[in-house]
Amino acid sequence: MYMPRRHKMDVPAYSVSTDRWRDFDWMLFLTMGVLMAFGTISIWSAVGLPSPATNNDGTKHLLFGIVGLVLMFFFATVDYRYLEAVVWPAYAGGILLLLAVQTPLGVTVGGAQNWINVGFTLIQPSEFTKITTILALASYCAGQGAEMRRLSNFIIAALIVGLPSLLILIGPDLGQTMVYIAIWFSGLMAMRTNRLWIWLTVVALPFLLLFAWRFVLVDYQKNRLIVSFNPDRAPLEGGYQIIQARTAIGAGGIFGEGIRGGTQSTLNLLGVAESDFIFAHASGMFGFVGMIGLMVAMVILIWRCLVVAEVARDHFGQMIAVCAAGMFFFQATLNIGMNVGLMPVAGITLPFVSAGVSSLWTSMIFVGILQSIRMHHRKLGFQPLNQAG
Repeated sequence: MYMPRRHKMDVPAYSVSTDRWRDFDWMLFLTMGVLMAFGTISIWSAVGLPSPATNNDGTKHLLFGIVGLVLMFFFATVDYRYLEAVVWPAYAGGILLLLAVQTPLGVTVGGAQNWINVGFTLIQPSEFTKITTILALASYCAGQGAEMRRLSNFIIAALIVGLPSLLILIGPDLGQTMVYIAIWFSGLMAMRTNRLWIWLTVVALPFLLLFAWRFVLVDYQKNRLIVSFNPDRAPLEGGYQIIQARTAIGAGGIFGEGIRGGTQSTLNLLGVAESDFIFAHASGMFGFVGMIGLMVAMVILIWRCLVVAEVARDHFGQMIAVCAAGMFFFQATLNIGMNVGLMPVAGITLPFVSAGVSSLWTSMIFVGILQSIRMHHRKLGFQPLNQAG
């Protein structure tokens, strides 16, 4: 009996989506989870250990973190290269939000009108525009290719970061402005431009800072910077928080004083302990050992960002990863530094740890984009399965 011979054919030996998830960076994901858990416990303690069923900042951090996980997995699933199609509308939308906060829609918190009330919480557009700014900068630099060596394109790239920075400074929010400057300098590390322009930028930085000090910063911002490095000049005013933070960190000892925190926290001497000074409060809880663990987790987070930059297939992905690493590094350094008195008090959150839905969601979206870059860093291969009759 004649049996027709079936032709040989190549079929995928595995699912495309399954293979992509094999490159999911579990170390990055777990490190993020550790930081979020650390933050949830620390915030819950900082607000007085209320019942978890109540509407408190610790419970909010946990619930917002769950929503953030959905956002993270969504951006991890979407091929990051598709984001280039919406980069410029998203960037324009971010600029409009920054302009909106200067209207009656804006809400003033801590002396800066950089918030918008969306009903269930306040959001800070300057956090979300970090995403649109980095994507726009990466897209422009990658799109220009070798043309980025031209001074005109270098200036345009600077303006992409400079425009939102200026609008945020008008807020005024000096801390967030500093983060955007850090994003720009991080981008320089991966930008394929003429080294001369980079060196000129570095050389010009001290003069730009002097100009900002003379003509941009207002008196209270100057006083805050001065007092940050010498809190004893105003121990009952601008230096009060810094002194209490140092005391809380020192009193934590090696292993800390337990879940309630140190004396500065239990007596309500340490203000904004759930956000700006979360590091000081957590030091009272977990002590020197706990803070070393926290900083190690931050180092691992930044390292995994740089690993993504190393394996990225294109300049667009590489720029995103390097800028994200620089952003996380600077925010962590500034927050911890201002708690220990080595950096100016600038109202910057500790990524994944401090209370604040805008900061938390922005950080988690970045992790999702980084995961997408990691999961799409190489072409799919197919293993043929030969079938013969």
